[in-house]
Amino acid sequence: MRVTTQMAVNNLVGNLNRSFGRMVRFQQELSSGSRLNNLSDDPAAVERSLSLRSELRNIEQFQKNIDDGTGWLELSEVSLSELETLFVEARGLAVQGASDTYNSQQRRSLADQIDQFLEHAVSLSESRYRGRYIFAGTQTGDPPYGATRDQEGMILSLNPTGDATGNIEREVADGIVMQVNVPGDSVYEGSLNAFDVLIDLRDALGENNVGGVRESLSSLADMREKISSVRGEIGARVNRMELTRNVLDRVTTEMTTILSEDEDVDLTSTIVNLQQEQDVFQAALASGNTVIPQSLMDFIG
Repeated sequence: MRVTTQMAVNNLVGNLNRSFGRMVRFQQELSSGSRLNNLSDDPAAVERSLSLRSELRNIEQFQKNIDDGTGWLELSEVSLSELETLFVEARGLAVQGASDTYNSQQRRSLADQIDQFLEHAVSLSESRYRGRYIFAGTQTGDPPYGATRDQEGMILSLNPTGDATGNIEREVADGIVMQVNVPGDSVYEGSLNAFDVLIDLRDALGENNVGGVRESLSSLADMREKISSVRGEIGARVNRMELTRNVLDRVTTEMTTILSEDEDVDLTSTIVNLQQEQDVFQAALASGNTVIPQSLMDFIG
């Protein structure tokens, strides 16, 4: 009889422990909203969930890189668009200055306007994105060009303050790296550059050099074409980034759906299971009153 009582106690305690464990698990699922709170819940699903979350973190970083790169490129596009407009207007002034109907005073007035265009071009070369100079190559902490001025403050020349030729790149997907900057040398350096073209035009107008003004017309047109070409490259890069972002968004949606299927709790089903388990637990307790002597129940209670 003593053995039978001990077996009944062991059986009751085992049933209560298992039932209580299931109730705790159901309560955890309802509290967390996830059915994977422990590795033992579903080892295969937990492993798959960890792998997917790792991939999603990588994608999140890629998306941040795309946002940063797109912002950088879009500001470069805005700055160069403004510079191209400036050259359209400068050529219009050059056409006026090349006319035989203009006198030296009128050309000096045009020279003053071109000088203001030059100052604005310098300002555009110092455009910054999140505190970084976008045309400074990899040396983004300092203005890319320094001006040499005469005693009256007029710009005589502009020269690189560092190396404005470096490329800045961002990883936008596994194995895909894209250049996000426009090195200043593509527009502001070389045999044909924005600064020198404007300086030459300004000086020709100021010196009443009609021949020099007329010669500048082709340089102005070539400079505008050069800027337009760089803008076209920027547009292509932005489009590629947007396409990559769309792919990443689709992959994120698909992975999130799989995660949801693996992890998310069916609230209705879990509530029903918890209620049923509570009923089982209470029934097990009640059965103990008939199987085990009351004194023993009082002891283990």
